[in-house]
Amino acid sequence: MPADEDTPTPIEAPAGEPGDVALARFLTCCPAVATVALSLRAGAEVAVSFTDLEREWRCYADAGNIMWEPGKAKDPDFALRLAPGAVKSICVRTDADIGELGIIFFEHVVSREPDYRIRVQLHSGLIKLTQRGWLTLLARGGPKVAGWLARKGFHGSSAVVAAIARLKSGW
Repeated sequence: MPADEDTPTPIEAPAGEPGDVALARFLTCCPAVATVALSLRAGAEVAVSFTDLEREWRCYADAGNIMWEPGKAKDPDFALRLAPGAVKSICVRTDADIGELGIIFFEHVVSREPDYRIRVQLHSGLIKLTQRGWLTLLARGGPKVAGWLARKGFHGSSAVVAAIARLKSGW
């Protein structure tokens, strides 16, 4: 059966491609990243490092675009440490919608497998996260992300606050 012309085809990362290169490519070719970019406001920033690479990266919102560049983050809301399996698992999902990407991300945050784990260190509080659009982004994940959070024990309006508290304590 031929593929639907409107459905993006997942892009397989070349064998041995470093995680920073794979993630940079993903950020430019995944349509859901455009939704992320529109959700985030100026100042939204993430410090990114990889368990298998030395260099630090910064990922930030700039005029409706997601920017990815080497270097230390200036004022990150989060710091992420990505294992190779997590990077590969995310980067092959260029066809995922915003809710699916949210679930994939959170599944790696709670993974007990070291090669698939994303470690999150939260630097901002609820007010700053709201001002920078992170809660808008979470809301755009809609019922998919809410359902996943509910299955993990986070119910109702207090779920976001509880999840943030867990991230601050190292989920």
